[in-house]
Amino acid sequence: MQILLKDKSLRSLFLLTLSYAICQSSYANETEEKPQVESRRIDFGGAIRMRFDYDADRDIRKLGFDTAIANLDFYYDQLSGHAEYRILGGAYPYDYTDKIGDIHFAKKAYLAYRFNEQQSVQVGLNQVPIGFQPYYTSTVIESLGYIAGVEDLYRVGVKYDYKVENHQVLFGYYVANAWKGKGTGQGAYYSNQIIPADPSLEHGTDYKEKDAVAFQYNYTQQHDAWTSNYGISGYYSKLKSKAVDEKNAHREVYGLHYSIDGNRLGIKLITLFNHLTTPADQTTFGSYDGTFNVANKGVLYSADVNYKIPQFNVKDIDNFNIYAHYSRYDKSKKDFLDSEQVVLGSAFTYKKNFYIAAEWLFGKNNPYIGSSSYAQSLAAGGTNRWENQVNINIGYYF
Repeated sequence: MQILLKDKSLRSLFLLTLSYAICQSSYANETEEKPQVESRRIDFGGAIRMRFDYDADRDIRKLGFDTAIANLDFYYDQLSGHAEYRILGGAYPYDYTDKIGDIHFAKKAYLAYRFNEQQSVQVGLNQVPIGFQPYYTSTVIESLGYIAGVEDLYRVGVKYDYKVENHQVLFGYYVANAWKGKGTGQGAYYSNQIIPADPSLEHGTDYKEKDAVAFQYNYTQQHDAWTSNYGISGYYSKLKSKAVDEKNAHREVYGLHYSIDGNRLGIKLITLFNHLTTPADQTTFGSYDGTFNVANKGVLYSADVNYKIPQFNVKDIDNFNIYAHYSRYDKSKKDFLDSEQVVLGSAFTYKKNFYIAAEWLFGKNNPYIGSSSYAQSLAAGGTNRWENQVNINIGYYF
């Protein structure tokens, strides 16, 4: 749904607040051609998703409501705004709640301004530039990097994006976690954030991140039908706790990523060094109405392969693809059991509005798969055996 904008007051206000930055950009690029003006409009959209879960070991065979998604995007010349909100509850795995809407939270909410074709800035709840944007994998469940709070991470701050030829540089400064939504505990967030633990969590902590800085560099290369990307990322934040007077507590994440994409085949590889300095060996994270512990030190690995099969695009089916994913958290503490994840899946769109994905999930010491400990699997470990389950997601997007 689109609504055209004709009022000039919004643009004038934003230009006033960013006048210095715009003047500097205009001076540096005064000889360049002005970027094409985008349509002035508002877009409303969203999705209703269902899910089917099958786990023979736990006798789970459930079909029900998954998520309702609401999106709002507006465009006014170089200024734009983007927001997404998610609503859950009332069905597995949230069947401990009474109804849909008992759990809800924002994914993103930010303003963006494009100075020219090379430079833009985002202010608000936006994605932290660590590794591939927006996702490391082709999967619905994402990688172990998501559970460890680095993939698909949204926090409140400002991000600057500069592109020239084959190069891209991103800088971010983040002051706080996302705004807490509604749930039954501390974990009312979309992204896995460092947050105070629920009272029931054993060995929980109560840290929060402050004054985080992020940097990413990408180099893109084109060769015939293939596009490759080489990138590095770095992230540093201070950790504050009401219970522990630790002035030097902090978090560091740095790593490398590489991807190559052709007409049909896509490959993503990423390695991230995760290091949290606190008096304990684990730190509490939380999202989607839960809190759990993550080992402070280790290396995250993720590999994803996606292959498109256009021969299966028949009648109303499009974008048929199959994929395989592997990720691992190799923990530095010897007593902690390493965590692993394997996903075999397939996805396609039907009549453009429906997105259907079926995934066979395998996990070892994974809080999201099987009966391994939700609270401790990504820290000390869980059952230390491979477990599996099947998830099917069916979404109607509008």
